[in-house]
Amino acid sequence: MIEILPKQIETYLSLVNDVNPIHQYIAPGQMIVQIALVHNKLNWASYKVNYVEVVEVYEFIKFDFENKNKLVIKNQNDKVKIIVLKNELGAVY
Repeated sequence: MIEILPKQIETYLSLVNDVNPIHQYIAPGQMIVQIALVHNKLNWASYKVNYVEVVEVYEFIKFDFENKNKLVIKNQNDKVKIIVLKNELGAVY
């Protein structure tokens, strides 16, 4: 599991020039998706994201594959936070 820390969020926000004050309490969703892709060594050229619930600062996250094209990001209590679906050529979601 990976804990989402304020320093990670600060670094990400400075890179993307995001000054939204809500990120004092919740992690940027795209940051979580990027962490998941890198952690799982995925190089998906195209994907769709379903943001189910926010990821809070200091929350622990883990990654589960439901199949080869579906990555599910959950917290330490197995609550689904984000679903990432790989786009296949010609696939419709």
